[in-house]
Amino acid sequence: RSGVYDDGAIIAEEMLEFLVGDKGNGGEGRRVLTAVMVKDSRRYAATGGWGFGNFDEGSRVNTLDTKAQQGCYQCHTSRKDSGYVFTRYVER
Repeated sequence: RSGVYDDGAIIAEEMLEFLVGDKGNGGEGRRVLTAVMVKDSRRYAATGGWGFGNFDEGSRVNTLDTKAQQGCYQCHTSRKDSGYVFTRYVER
């Protein structure tokens, strides 16, 4: 809610295949990958305190190398005032 994230916070986003039926209707398909941000101010000091990862379906291996993780951080720097996070909490 505050835009402040403590160490240990984890944000995950699923990327799902989108299926289109023969009548133009759509729906969720299989999970293609999961993108993850992990807050650890000491371990990830060079990237705003966040570690970034992408995991293919069924894999426990981060597909992002150091250069790609730095690229994630560069994009997220535009959201520094929001804790480097693009989404925001919406009261329901």
